[in-house]
Amino acid sequence: MVGCGIYLALLAVLAAGCAALLRGPVLTLGILIPVVCIVSPVLGDLTGGVGRYLPDRAGQAVLHTVSSDGLGAWPGLAVLAGWAASAAFAGWRALERRDA
Repeated sequence: MVGCGIYLALLAVLAAGCAALLRGPVLTLGILIPVVCIVSPVLGDLTGGVGRYLPDRAGQAVLHTVSSDGLGAWPGLAVLAGWAASAAFAGWRALERRDA
């Protein structure tokens, strides 16, 4: 249960960082919804394994008791935290540059 809360909080940080970077929620939703709903399931089924490192797919590993793609629960959250931290940092830098 704790992992689920952390997963949702990290997705919110990712969305907030993207919104700050892209200057609004409409473009952010226009990018994040297709990535989460279309791109991630399609790339997740490919054999290359690239899809398991996408933010939503990596974070969802904490919701499963047995790892099906080789990425465990806490390493998956670490990957999602990396995505969220980079989006938050990019949004912060963009806001700092625009407001300066």
